[in-house]
Amino acid sequence: MSTVERLARAYEAAWNAADMTALAALNAPEVHWVNVVGMHWQGFDDVARAHEVFCQSMFKDAPIRLEAIESEVALPGGARVAVIRWAMAAFQAPDGRAFPATRSRMTLVLVPRGDDLTIAHGANINIDPLAEPHDPIRAG
Repeated sequence: MSTVERLARAYEAAWNAADMTALAALNAPEVHWVNVVGMHWQGFDDVARAHEVFCQSMFKDAPIRLEAIESEVALPGGARVAVIRWAMAAFQAPDGRAFPATRSRMTLVLVPRGDDLTIAHGANINIDPLAEPHDPIRAG
């Protein structure tokens, strides 16, 4: 199992167990995060707190499932960029809107920490199922 897959599996396990301590432990101290609706959190404490708030509320009963590690690119110094595809169960937003099960692509910039990698930057983008068939690269 690659270090990227190990990190993705640890992320999945921590999210699904609602273990925000384990989820936060995957982050570098200087981590930045852009979520699926464009919120930008900067620094370990803010990223950990935001994930904790949302995972205890709207995502409380919304497990994720790793679908694929779509790409990994090596960067100087042992860093990597990875694109990971996830499936998420249905959930309800804080304003009461219900969202069906979704899929997303998460881009991570990962930096070495010992024999593992840690998240320096994360961005998650929902996959639009209506647009997906029109992808000029992957469309039939």
